[in-house]
Amino acid sequence: YSKTYNKYANDVIVGVIPACEAIKLACQRYLSWFDRDDIYFDEEDVEKKIRFIYLMKHSTGQHNGKHFKLLPWQSWCVANIFGFKYIDTHLRVINNVFIMISRKAGKTAFAAALGLCCAIADGENNAEIELVANSRQQANICFQMCNNFAESLDPKKKFIRRKRSVLEIPRTKSTVQVLSSDAMGNDGYNSSCYILDEFHAAKDWSLYNVMKSSQG
Repeated sequence: YSKTYNKYANDVIVGVIPACEAIKLACQRYLSWFDRDDIYFDEEDVEKKIRFIYLMKHSTGQHNGKHFKLLPWQSWCVANIFGFKYIDTHLRVINNVFIMISRKAGKTAFAAALGLCCAIADGENNAEIELVANSRQQANICFQMCNNFAESLDPKKKFIRRKRSVLEIPRTKSTVQVLSSDAMGNDGYNSSCYILDEFHAAKDWSLYNVMKSSQG
């Protein structure tokens, strides 16, 4: 377990890192997948994503100007999301991700970093990254963090350009944009990745269902 994300999972299971039963079960599942015959772990892709996130710099608080160095649990999340792929198709096993984080633990910044990963470092042209929340104001917070990270990656704006509530990456024709919280107004999108911030406070599943169907 030399890699940070693998060591984190093992440390949770053996009790070195205190964790609830749900996290322990998630770590057990993660490590058990290395023994499956139908999937493999793409370490190169995981390390690529971690290096890409490290290039981003924080813009607020005590970490202002510092590189985004993932904590062990964050790198474990990245490994879970991007690491496991099917042998026959090379497609990712994980397509739905629910990350529940306590307040003031950097959830929106982490979500913004993952969104930029999917927009820029995932090898997909015409990628659509949608940022949605229970209110447009909350979604704009995530977008502003995406924008700040983008500026730290490309301060001269040669490759990433902002137009109001949209970040455009012309080279790959990809976008990161904020959508209205009105679920009925989000039909017609073709999301390759969407981030639904503060989902625990949602009144129902309508917004989730509309965004999930956009990935069909």
